Amino acid sequence: MAKRSTFKTLTCAVMLGLICYQNAEMISNHVVGWLSLWLPIKTASATHYTETYNNEPQTIKMNIEGPHTHTDKPHDLDDIQGKAKGTNITGPELTEDEVKVTRQQCDADRRGNGKQGMKGESGQRGLVGMKGASGHCPPRHILQATWRALNSNHFEGPLLSTIFVKEFFGTALRLTWSGDLRLKANSEDVPACRRWYFTFNGNECVNPHPIDAQLYTETQMYLDNIHRHTTIDGMCQGLFNGRVLIELNIGPCRLTQQLGFSEGYPFTGWDTTTSLIVEEIHLITNKLGEDN
Repeated sequence: MAKRSTFKTLTCAVMLGLICYQNAEMISNHVVGWLSLWLPIKTASATHYTETYNNEPQTIKMNIEGPHTHTDKPHDLDDIQGKAKGTNITGPELTEDEVKVTRQQCDADRRGNGKQGMKGESGQRGLVGMKGASGHCPPRHILQATWRALNSNHFEGPLLSTIFVKEFFGTALRLTWSGDLRLKANSEDVPACRRWYFTFNGNECVNPHPIDAQLYTETQMYLDNIHRHTTIDGMCQGLFNGRVLIELNIGPCRLTQQLGFSEGYPFTGWDTTTSLIVEEIHLITNKLGEDN
C-alpha cells in the first residue's frame, strides 16, 4: 500500500514538472505581473525590436516604462506606441516626426519594397481609327493677263494695264511679270538708263517698297542690240479692297538727274508673250519686311 502511494506521488510530480516546463514562459509572465502589484519594479526605459520583412531586418524603437508583458510582435503603429491590446506599455508616445517615419515604414513593409520587374511585352496593335473629314483649302484668288508680241518702243508712260478685284483689305497683292526688255545707248558719249515699274491706281507701292527694275547701258555698247528675258516680282500691302488698276510703266532711272543719263532706246515685249500674274495673299503678319 505504501509503495503504491509512493508511485502515485512520483507520477504526479513528473507530470507537474512536465506541465511547468511546457508553460514556463506563461507562468513566469504571470508571476512577474503578480509581483508587480506588490513590489515597485522598474525596467529599462527603452528597447529595440527587430523584425524581418522581405528578407531585410527592420529595427523598431519602443519607448516603454514599467513591466512589459506583451509577447507578440508589433505589426502596426498602435503596437509601437504601446496601445495594442494585451500590453502594459505606459511610456511616452512618439513625436510626430517619429510617427510619420514609422507609419511610412510600416506601410512600405505591408506593400513590399521589391525591385522593379522586367519590362513586359508590347501590346497588340490597336484598331484602325475612323476616317476623318476631308480637309478644306480656300481657293486661290489669282489673275493672269497676257499680251502677244507687245513690241512697244515707248520710253515713258504706261505700257500695259489690267484690273484686279481685291476682296480683303488686310491682304497683299503679289505681282510676277515676265517679258522681253532692251535698252540701247543713243550715243557713244552718254550712257543710257531706263526704269520699268508698277503702279496701283496710279501710285507706286510704298508698303514695303516699289516693285521695279532698271536697265543701264554703257556708252561703248551703243551699237549693241541685245534683248533679254526679264522677270519682275514683288508684293504690295496696304491696298484697299475693290477694283485695283495695275499698270506697268517706263520712265527715267532714279539717278538720271544727278548723273545725266539719257533715255536711250528702250524696247518692251519684242516678238514674245508678255504675262502678268496677280495673286491676293493672306499674310501671317501685317508687315512684309523692314530695311536692314
